[in-house]
Amino acid sequence: MKRISKFLSLLMVVAMLSMLIPVSALAAGEDVSDQAPASELGLVLVTAEEADPEIVLTETLATSTDIALLPAATEITVPADNSPETNSVEEQPIISTIEPETIETQAATYLCLTQNGVIIDVLATNTGSDYAYDSVANELTLNNFIGEKLDVKSTTVPFKLVLLGTNSIKTDNGFAVKVEGDMNASGTGTLIAEGQATPDLMGGGINVVGNLVIDSGTYDIAAVGYESSSSAVGILAGDNAEYMTMGNLTINGGNIDVTAYNSDYAGAFGLFAFGDLVVNGGAINAFTDSPTSYSRGIGAYDKLIFNGGYTVVESIADHGDAGALFSYNKIIINNGILDLCTSGAVAKALVAEGSIDISAIYGDVNRDAACLYLEPLSTQTFKKHHTSSANPKTGVDATASEATVAGAALIMLIGLALVVSKRGAQA
Repeated sequence: MKRISKFLSLLMVVAMLSMLIPVSALAAGEDVSDQAPASELGLVLVTAEEADPEIVLTETLATSTDIALLPAATEITVPADNSPETNSVEEQPIISTIEPETIETQAATYLCLTQNGVIIDVLATNTGSDYAYDSVANELTLNNFIGEKLDVKSTTVPFKLVLLGTNSIKTDNGFAVKVEGDMNASGTGTLIAEGQATPDLMGGGINVVGNLVIDSGTYDIAAVGYESSSSAVGILAGDNAEYMTMGNLTINGGNIDVTAYNSDYAGAFGLFAFGDLVVNGGAINAFTDSPTSYSRGIGAYDKLIFNGGYTVVESIADHGDAGALFSYNKIIINNGILDLCTSGAVAKALVAEGSIDISAIYGDVNRDAACLYLEPLSTQTFKKHHTSSANPKTGVDATASEATVAGAALIMLIGLALVVSKRGAQA
């Protein structure tokens, strides 16, 4: 019995020792004498031969409450030399391979409004109570703005001026609106632009040193000259500085009312372009007065072309030279209605150093007349061809006699109708 009890005691000792040895280690025949007990092991080490070249420690079940479990998605790396030091891998920002959309700005390089004597840098302050600037479209909207100046430098894309409400810009120092570059003007509002010349600067409403296009809007423009040194110009495209800058003026629509006055020798000009001036539509009313110098309504250094619209010009030069339309090249009238009148020591409705080309739709036109009314015959209701008269209107005869005859004929028809009706009643 003693031997049996000793044998059972020995079996119990062996069983207890076997419980301390991991089963996987026994199966592999590894020496586990240096390993920690299972109750203290929370992470399983995967060697380089068993996984990637980089040794990764992954989560396993912990049998001790003293060891916190790692989050399921967390990985910890250690150097390949099995160094016991481990460092957590910080989450890195995602680097997108998709390039962000780039918006090319078209802003002017200089854009300032002067209001109450204060210069507003519109590029720095895009929005005010009476203006707003869109730098991407390079578009300035004025809404009931009252000030003294609008100065713009825009060399890449056209500067756009949009009018809302009634806007007033008045200055005694050159042009109220001065743009270096191309400009497009439009809107449902009104621009009142008045400027006065100085000894060194021409004065007027709008000067665009580039191409100017007017699509819509209402423009009330006034220009005053400065004695013999500087001209008064209502709207000017281009510049006559040291190197003359060509500029085209195109009018597609809108209502434009221009007045230019100069008391001395520098002259008064309503609308002028150092390139071509083209009228496609809209309504223009230009009045110029220069008692002793040049008084010019609408003109161009190159071609002056009318394709439509309704244009009224009156130019006065009591002791000077008056011209309603003028060009240093040629005048071309294709369409539209034009009411032109001049008075002065020298007065002609049409003045051109080159040719004066007028469409046949106007009939015969006296190109030397002081006043002309040009209206396409196709829009009139004449029963017979009317020859043009030099004064006061062209395309319309001074036919009071025809009106009398027409009236008499109408009375006769009415009388005849009454006679016929009475005879019918008697029958």
